[in-house]
Amino acid sequence: MKKGICIIGCGKQGSAIGNKMLEMGFDVTCIDISEENLSRFKGKGIIMDIMDEKGIQFLKGFKILINALPAKIGILGIKACLEAKVDTVDISFIEEDILDYKDEIEKAGITLIPDAGVAPGFSNICAGDAKRRIEKLENLKVYVGGIPLKPEPPLNLCVHFNPEDLLSEYKRKVRFVENGELKIVEPLSGLEIIYFDSEEYECFLTDGLRTLIKSIRCKNMFEKTIRYKGHSEWIKRTKEEELLKILKDYSKKEIKDKILFRVIAEGKDKRIIYEMIDYYDEKNNVSAMARTTGYTALVIATFIYEGIIRRKGLFLPEELGMDEKIFSKIIEGLEEIGIRIEIKEEII
Repeated sequence: MKKGICIIGCGKQGSAIGNKMLEMGFDVTCIDISEENLSRFKGKGIIMDIMDEKGIQFLKGFKILINALPAKIGILGIKACLEAKVDTVDISFIEEDILDYKDEIEKAGITLIPDAGVAPGFSNICAGDAKRRIEKLENLKVYVGGIPLKPEPPLNLCVHFNPEDLLSEYKRKVRFVENGELKIVEPLSGLEIIYFDSEEYECFLTDGLRTLIKSIRCKNMFEKTIRYKGHSEWIKRTKEEELLKILKDYSKKEIKDKILFRVIAEGKDKRIIYEMIDYYDEKNNVSAMARTTGYTALVIATFIYEGIIRRKGLFLPEELGMDEKIFSKIIEGLEEIGIRIEIKEEII
């Protein structure tokens, strides 16, 4: 008989998922090559390399896998899951295009849901819901950012992912859609001011649309990352080597954070706004980033576990949102964990 759930990678996100699932009563195992990482997990942690035959055989013993490896090696987790032929939820945000693996996923006969975090992830789910509810989707605007509760100079930032992954976000060219055409621009472009709870922030284009570019037809579509004002200029004038060092220093700090999230979807006569503000969990010492990223993946994984999601093959998060029943259950699942989402529909 297969065991419950195995989390591959026990960093800040993987350990947060594992500890919450333990609290919910699931049979959970975390594996990692780092004993220090495994110390974050309150349950059974095993030092293991998933890429050898022993690792693959081990993975075959589970009902669900959650790939929480860093982006640079995330594809190794995907390949291991395919070889083990076990249903998988992925939050590694691989550098490769997951659509290129569609045939392999179908051949393996598994369910694989990629990019199942907050953005990409929940933003895609909202986009899918909007696509279902708006007859002709014209504009899709995604705004998201994880920032300290209070500014933390010099970057006024908190680092909850691998620093190299975050650096690549600042350096990678940005894809977005304008007037129905794919555009590619330099990162940190498109700077604008945005407000949450009457507080002023800046936001700029980042390459976070991922599968949405190919899966949803929309006249205009972009993602912008939210930061404290002045952040983008600081990034632009800092050399890459120095910036990576600073990001690594930030990753070692325990900084209490908040998540600001807004998706605006517009058609000819209708606008839907999805908004979420989440805060560091003082009681359980869990960051808002880990809550919104990890718990989105957690809810999706439990739906596969419980048979709510049965479809095999590559199942994009935006496709989850296109299913009214699944979308409603995701909202309910997140709210049960304490993550509140406000959805407003307006006539325009």
